Amino acid sequence: MCSSQNKANTKEINELKDNIGQTKDVVFKNLKLEEGKDIEQFNGKAGIYAFKKQYSLYGEPLTLTLMFDLNNDKLYGFMYVKGFKNQNKDAYDLTKKLYTNLKKAFGEPTTYPGLWNSISKIPSYEDLPKKSSDEYFDSWKVDDGLDVELRLNISGDQDSNISVIYKVNTSSEDWNK
Repeated sequence: MCSSQNKANTKEINELKDNIGQTKDVVFKNLKLEEGKDIEQFNGKAGIYAFKKQYSLYGEPLTLTLMFDLNNDKLYGFMYVKGFKNQNKDAYDLTKKLYTNLKKAFGEPTTYPGLWNSISKIPSYEDLPKKSSDEYFDSWKVDDGLDVELRLNISGDQDSNISVIYKVNTSSEDWNK
């Protein structure tokens, strides 16, 4: 197994981090993106734009999106995401792998310790409720202005999605001056 499969794309992440607080037009120009060609609105969600090409995080192919504040059009974060249809076990396994890699990169999660739905406390796949919808997550501090959050959303026994969200951890007044 290639060692790059256990590393985040540091250069890519730093390039995106450097654009936080910039307007959509500036970010698209800095990253040489053309809307419709390289990037498009993500699932009709206002303020979220997905790259058309696949990216990878810790060796896993994921969709990379940019997240803009709807009030001021400024980038406040970016997200790697993957949806699963009738493959909840695959989503569970990928979540555990991403959790391990994020913990290696950033140490112990900074998630509030008493939460029942922390990924660190997630039951074995066989013990997950099969008919209910649940969300599990953990977060880490990346640096003074940025957190990363890992989320697993399970919708019953059929669909699930995973997201790794890098976003500002300060109030919008602090990062969008």
